[in-house]
Amino acid sequence: MQHKCPICKTPTDSALHPEFPFCSERCQLRDLGNWAAERYVVSEPIFNEDDEELNESSNADDTQH
Repeated sequence: MQHKCPICKTPTDSALHPEFPFCSERCQLRDLGNWAAERYVVSEPIFNEDDEELNESSNADDTQH
C-alpha cells in the first residue's frame, strides 16, 4: 500500500517501510511528540451521550411490546 508520510509528505510503501504510514522513525517520533504536546485534538462526538442513553431506553421499551 502506498501512502504519503503524514509528517513530511514523502511517499511511503507498507512493503518497504516498517514504520508505515511514516517514512522513518524520526517522523514517527515527531508524530508521537505532537500527540504528547496536545497539538492534535480528537473532535467532539457527533452525538450527545444523553441522547444515546435515551435511544437505549427507547429500544428497551420496543422489546417489551
